[in-house]
Amino acid sequence: MKRILRFSLILILNYCMLYSLSGQVTGKLPRSTPEAEGVSSKDIIDFLNAIDTGKIEIHSFIFMRHGKIIAEGWWNPYGPDLKHLMYSASKTFAATGVGLAIAENKLSLSDKVVSFFPASLPDTLSEFMKMMTVKDLLTMSVGQDAEPRRGQNDDWIRSFLEKAPVYKPGTTFKYNNTASFILSAIVQQVTNQSLFDYLLPRIFQPLGIRGIDWDLNPQGINLGLMGLRLRTEDMAKFGQLLLQNGEWNGRQLIPKEWVKEATTFKIKSQGGTDKIPPEINDWYQGYCYQMWRGKNNSVRLDGMAGQFVILVPDKDAIVVLTANASDTQKEMDLVWTYLLSAIKGSKPLPADPEINTELQRKLASLSVRPAPMKSVVSTFTSRISGKSVEFQSNNYGIQALGFKFNNDICELAIKRDNITYYIKAGQDIWKYSGTNLSSLFSGPRTNVSKSIDANYGIIQPTIKLAASYSWTDKNTLELTARFVEESLGSEGFICRFTEEGGAINVILERKTGRGIRMGPGVQTTPIVLNGKVIE
Repeated sequence: MKRILRFSLILILNYCMLYSLSGQVTGKLPRSTPEAEGVSSKDIIDFLNAIDTGKIEIHSFIFMRHGKIIAEGWWNPYGPDLKHLMYSASKTFAATGVGLAIAENKLSLSDKVVSFFPASLPDTLSEFMKMMTVKDLLTMSVGQDAEPRRGQNDDWIRSFLEKAPVYKPGTTFKYNNTASFILSAIVQQVTNQSLFDYLLPRIFQPLGIRGIDWDLNPQGINLGLMGLRLRTEDMAKFGQLLLQNGEWNGRQLIPKEWVKEATTFKIKSQGGTDKIPPEINDWYQGYCYQMWRGKNNSVRLDGMAGQFVILVPDKDAIVVLTANASDTQKEMDLVWTYLLSAIKGSKPLPADPEINTELQRKLASLSVRPAPMKSVVSTFTSRISGKSVEFQSNNYGIQALGFKFNNDICELAIKRDNITYYIKAGQDIWKYSGTNLSSLFSGPRTNVSKSIDANYGIIQPTIKLAASYSWTDKNTLELTARFVEESLGSEGFICRFTEEGGAINVILERKTGRGIRMGPGVQTTPIVLNGKVIE
C-alpha cells in the first residue's frame, strides 16, 4: 500500500510540474475564450472579415491574452501541424543564442567581432572593422553600406570581414542580413555547437518545440538571418517566453536582464514603406537586438512578407501572424485597428455564446483559394489519363509528366533525371502529398542543408505539398502547388494541349503569379517545354 501511495504521489507531482505561471502545459499553450480574457469576439470577426475583403494573404494567426490562446486560425492549405518559413523572424533566435552565451560567460557585448575568427581574417582590415563589436551586430549598426557577397562558393565570414564599413560601427542603423549570420557563426565558434544545437536543450525542448529545422550555409553554419521553420504555436510560445521575461514553467530559460536589454530601444531605425509619415510607420519606431520596436509600445519578431510575433506588454497580449503579404504595414495596421481595439480591459466581458460560435465557424472556414476556382469540362481529361507526356531534352531535367484522373483527384507523376516523383492535386481544391521535391522545377532537397530536430518521426522527412488543378478552358490544364513548409507563395505550370494529325502535343509553361515569394532553391526563370502524349 505504501508503494502504491508513493507511486501515486510521484505521478501527481510530475503532473503538477507541467503547470505554472498562466497554467501552461509543456506541449500546448492553454486556451480560453476572448470574453473570458476581456476581449471582444466581434472585433476578432471584423479582423478576419477585413482580411477576406483585402489584398493581404494571411496563412495563420494566433491571438493571446494573459498567457492563453483566445483565437487561432489557419488558412487552408496551411495548418497547425505544419511548419512555416520564418525568414527574418529567425534573427531573434540568433540574438537569443548570443544572450545565453553571454550568460554562460562565453563572450560579451563589447567583444570585437574580428577576435572570433582568426582563421578567416583577410590580409588587411579597415579600422572600422577592427572596432566592430557584438553589440553592433545585434543592433544592425555595423556601418557597411552594402552587404557582402553570400554566394554558394564564398566564405561568408571572410566576405563580411573584407567589407569595410563606411560608417563608424554603432552610430548608424542599416539593415544587414550578413551581420545576423555572423551572430550565428560567433555562437558556433564559442560553444563548438551550431546555433540550432545550442538552442535545442535551452529553448526549443523546454518549450515543447519539436520536429523543426534551420537552414545551413555552405560552410555548415546555421543561417541565423533566416531559414528557421516553426509552427505558429511554436512562435506563440517563444513570444510568451519573452513576455514573461524569460521564465517558463518555473524555470528561467533566458536571463530576465537579457530579455529587458534585448527588447528595449537601442537605435533609430528606418524601413517599411516611405509613403507614410515616420510617426505611424512601424519600422521607424526603433530597433532592439534583432527585433523591432513598433507602435503602441510594442516589440516584434519580424520576417519578410509578414511573419510576425507582436508583443504588446501594456495589454499582456501577443499576436502571431504568418503571411505572404506585399504590404506588411497594412498587415500591421489590421492588428492595431481590430485586435488592439478588441481588448476592452483586464476584467472578463459577459459571455456571448452566439458570437463566439460565429467566431469559431469563421475560423474553421479560412482558406487561401486556389486560382482559378472553377474548371470547365475538357475531353482531354479522359484522353490523357493514364498516359505520359514526354518532353524534349531541356535544362531542367524534366523528362515526362504522367496524368491519372480519378473523380476530382489528379495523380501526377513527374519524371526528372530518371527519377519519378508522385503528387496529388484536387480539382479546384487543395490536396496534400508528401514529396522529396522542394519545387516543381527543382530537384529534391537533401537534409544535409538543414539542422534538424532529432524528434522527427522518420530519418528523412518528406516535404508537405498542397496542390490543385483546374481546366481553365477545354485545352488548358493549370496546376497550382504550395510547398507549404518550404516557401511562402505558390508555383505551378500550365499545360496547353493541341491535336494535330491524331497526335496530342503539349506546351508546358511555368506559372507565375504577382507577389509570389518563393523559398530556397526555387526556379523563377521563364520555362517553356514542348512535349507529346505517348499513346
